Amino acid sequence: MTRKILIIEDAPTIARVQKHIAHKVGFEADIATSLAEAKQLIAENNYFCAVVDFILPDAPNGEAIPCSVDADIPTIVMTGNLDEKTRNTVEKHPIIDYITKENKQAYQYLEKQLTRLPRNEQILVLVVDDSPATRRHICNLLARHKYQVIEAVDGVDALRVLAENPSISVIITDNEMPNMNGDQLCVEIRRLYNNDEKAIIGISAQDTLHLSTRFLKSGADDYLSKPFNNEEFYCRLSQNVDMLENIKTIRLQANTDYLTSLPNRRYFFGEASQHLKAAHAAKKSVSLGMIDIDYFKSINDKYGHDSGDDVLKCLSRCLLKYFKDNLVGRLGGEEFAVFFADNDPQQAQQRLEKFRHFIEKHSAEFSRDNITFTLSIGFHNGPVYSIDELIKQADLKLYQAKETGRNKLVS
Repeated sequence: MTRKILIIEDAPTIARVQKHIAHKVGFEADIATSLAEAKQLIAENNYFCAVVDFILPDAPNGEAIPCSVDADIPTIVMTGNLDEKTRNTVEKHPIIDYITKENKQAYQYLEKQLTRLPRNEQILVLVVDDSPATRRHICNLLARHKYQVIEAVDGVDALRVLAENPSISVIITDNEMPNMNGDQLCVEIRRLYNNDEKAIIGISAQDTLHLSTRFLKSGADDYLSKPFNNEEFYCRLSQNVDMLENIKTIRLQANTDYLTSLPNRRYFFGEASQHLKAAHAAKKSVSLGMIDIDYFKSINDKYGHDSGDDVLKCLSRCLLKYFKDNLVGRLGGEEFAVFFADNDPQQAQQRLEKFRHFIEKHSAEFSRDNITFTLSIGFHNGPVYSIDELIKQADLKLYQAKETGRNKLVS
């Protein structure tokens, strides 16, 4: 379902720019040019968030801000200038952010904030503090930006919560707590998780010399002194979440084939090698299927490389769906592999054979040019614990399938 955003802005040019940004991010957008229109739209719709102008014809002193805030709509305020009086008025309300309409950068920042809000719904944050009031304050700040939140009362409790909720991305921890201090908690978290897996933000009311340094050296990514400014809190938090997201994106790009979105050769080899180590320790056999599209060069020559790419992408989607519980990868060109970590070679072979029959029957449905194609498959099972050797053996069977007529599985 598409999320809806309410834009409260009386300047048509600015409203159009904001609506364009909202559409670009993926929102449906309604525009109200006055406080009266805004009230009517809020009564009739369910909005994910709102962008509110500070000065409107019937609301010259920021009266539109409580209109959206009181309706529990996360609100971003935009204003032409931000003097001390305006800032004080804006900061009285539990808004997401305020932005001045000074230059192009303001609208780039708006786009960034609108992009973050839906993402934040998937981010789980652990708040660790022995003070119920402090936990409640931080949790309210996080909820305002749509983060998911879990609480812990001290370092020991935090480690328990982390073990039960491995999807936690960010830990915000106080330092002065019973049972285990925040800096000690950082050490324990870093013993279990790297910086690219979880971000830690330390906080403390103590003005102790070098406390921030101690936090950072213990494994924290950032530090804030209490009482902290809400604006700075959000900026620090967003930067750390962005860092985790960027690392995740880089890792995905490094491990994913650009055309098919399948794991690439590098990732496939790494993951298969880990499975082989476990199989070796358990003295279990493993299986590998090498899959090759028959006469793929002829498809490119006859229909063009764009159509050939369509075939590769559609076959990859089928592989991911059909072998969703197994390791699948594109090793290069039109060659794919399926690794079976279990030791039931007969079942693995049957599944590959059924997949070959499925492709033979339905391949014409995969591409715009209704290209029919078949697969040759080489299958090997055995107590082979080197990925290079396992691929070599399966490749020999694939070669036999090619040499003896194609469109078949050889084991």
